[in-house]
Amino acid sequence: MRTIALLLMALAVLIGLLALEHRRGTIISILRLLDFRQPERQQTWTGDGPPLMPNDGPKCLERLARIDGLEFNQLSAFGNDRGCGARYPVLVKSVSGIDLEGTGLTLSCPIAERFAKWVRKDVIRLARKYGKEPFQQIKHMGSYNCRKIAGSSSWSQHSYANAIDIEGVVFEDGETLTILDDWEEEKLLQDMATTACDRFNVVLSPNYNARHKDHLHFDLGPRKTCR
Repeated sequence: MRTIALLLMALAVLIGLLALEHRRGTIISILRLLDFRQPERQQTWTGDGPPLMPNDGPKCLERLARIDGLEFNQLSAFGNDRGCGARYPVLVKSVSGIDLEGTGLTLSCPIAERFAKWVRKDVIRLARKYGKEPFQQIKHMGSYNCRKIAGSSSWSQHSYANAIDIEGVVFEDGETLTILDDWEEEKLLQDMATTACDRFNVVLSPNYNARHKDHLHFDLGPRKTCR
């Protein structure tokens, strides 16, 4: 009888511990939902697709909507079995009246936010600094492209719509400056790259290597480089 009693007591203690843990888990989950100081979380990706991006998600889209002069459309999430795609992509058409060549740029929300701030706070100022007419258009070589870095086995940030290649700029009077033709002589283009280093994690220019002789590459990848 004593053995049975001890077993019953042990079982009661075990049940009590399991019940307590269950309640603790529930309480913790509720606290996490109510804790608005927690970092923004990403929704679960239901299938093959891109990795989680820092600061991506609905709150990022809300911040984009509050940026004056930013014209964009929210796009549906997309991905493929190679791991490419974007969870909260947007199509950026113009910033502060400056047109983006073609139909615009398909970007992840975080880099769209950085790009808009760069144009509004840095690029527009540079036109005034160098006595140019206001910018009319930013020429580019695209953003989203499911591919690996040239000469590497690593996936490019372009694969996640997390990178931009800028080719040049057009002013309201028709003057056009391109990285390929005007990089060495035009301090304005060089300053565009310099100011971008404060907005993006990676900025690569013609100073980096020959592959970038005709464009500026910006991305929000995990490493920090400004060259």
